[in-house]
Amino acid sequence: MTADASLAIAREATEAGAKIACRYFRAGIDNEFKRDRMDPVSKADQEAQARIIDVLDERDPAAAIVGEENDARKTVPESGAAWIIDPIDGTNNFVRGNRLWSVSLARTVDGEPVAAATTLPATDDTYAAGGDVVERNGVDHSVSDRTDPASLIVAPIFGLKQRDRDEYDHVTSYIHHELGDLRRLGSGQTSLAMVACGEIDAAISTVHMTAWDTVAGAHMVRAGGGRVTDLSGDRWRHDSDSLIATNGAVHEDVVASLRERLDRE
Repeated sequence: MTADASLAIAREATEAGAKIACRYFRAGIDNEFKRDRMDPVSKADQEAQARIIDVLDERDPAAAIVGEENDARKTVPESGAAWIIDPIDGTNNFVRGNRLWSVSLARTVDGEPVAAATTLPATDDTYAAGGDVVERNGVDHSVSDRTDPASLIVAPIFGLKQRDRDEYDHVTSYIHHELGDLRRLGSGQTSLAMVACGEIDAAISTVHMTAWDTVAGAHMVRAGGGRVTDLSGDRWRHDSDSLIATNGAVHEDVVASLRERLDRE
C-alpha cells in the first residue's frame, strides 16, 4: 500500500472516530479512571476506537491494530503493517469541555510510520502526513525556523502521573530558565502536530510514552522537516524511553542543554 493510500485511510478513519466522539463532547457524560484521577476514560473513547477499527477492518483487514482501549494489542509489531489508534488524545480536556483534544491514527510498516492523521474536531483542524510533507487543513506546512533558544515555545508532553512529577518539574524548570516559553496543551499528539506545522518549536518527554500517544505526531514532525530523537540523541522509535521533537535547527542545542540541566538536578 502506498503512503498516499495509507493517508487516505487514516483521514477517513479519524473522521469517522471524530464523529462518534463529538456526540459526547460537552454532553455531560460520565467517565471512569484507569490508573489515577488524572487518567480518565470515557464511553466516547471506547466507541470512537470501535468505529475507527470498523473502518480499518474494511479498508486494511490484514493490518494489526494497536490501541489504548478495549482489546487492541499494546505493542507495535516489528514486521508487517499496523495501525496505531488514539481515539481521544487529551481525554482530561475532553471530559472537562476543553476543545484541545484529538483523534489520532498512524500506519506503520515493519515498525516505522508511513502515514498519520490527527483531527481536532472541536477546533476544526486536521493535521496529516504521508511521505515527506505535512499538511494542516489541506495546506502544506513545515516546522519553524527559530534558532534563538530564548524565542522557543516548548511543550512538555508527558502526563502528570504521580511517578513522573519529579521529571516534569525538571523539564518545566529547564524550559522556564533556558528557553522562551512553555505551552502545556494536555494533548501530546496535538502538541507534536503543532511542532510539525511551526505553531510551536519543540515538544519534550523525558519518560517513555506509549505508541498511541506519540507515533503519529513524531511522523508529522519529521515530515515537516524537524527532528525527533531520544534524550541521548538517538533516532526516536515507538519503544524509546524519551522523546525530544524540535524544528531541527535547535535540536542538538536543546538535547545537550536539557541533558546538562538534568545531570545537575
